[in-house]
Amino acid sequence: MWACPECTRQFKNTNQVHGCYKISIESLLDKRSSKIQSLYHHLHNELKLPKYRREAVPPDVIFYKTKSTFLAIKLKTKWIEVEFFLDYFLDIPIIKKSLQTSKRRYVYVIAIDEPADVNEELIEWINYSYKLISG
Repeated sequence: MWACPECTRQFKNTNQVHGCYKISIESLLDKRSSKIQSLYHHLHNELKLPKYRREAVPPDVIFYKTKSTFLAIKLKTKWIEVEFFLDYFLDIPIIKKSLQTSKRRYVYVIAIDEPADVNEELIEWINYSYKLISG
């Protein structure tokens, strides 16, 4: 792992290109409504993953990382976007966006705007993304 000497963010590759910004998760959440704060905490508390780190980057992203990012949570005004990776294609209505990033890797974005959206299926996808990225 390489830590940027300027922002102290950690990356898999030495001298990895990145935006050299980092803020506390608390200061990022403080700028959001109580609904968004509550949704974030609900999602975060549902994750039962063994070892990872979080990095908040302005204006609205909290990255969850092991070797590299396995989950990105974007705090929007009225909802939260949850971005994760799978090695198989999903074509279901709740997928807001998807992109094939390599031969065997897809990134998916799902919007959540109420606690019920944080369901067993979403947690399974996040757990799978964690295992996929953590290798």
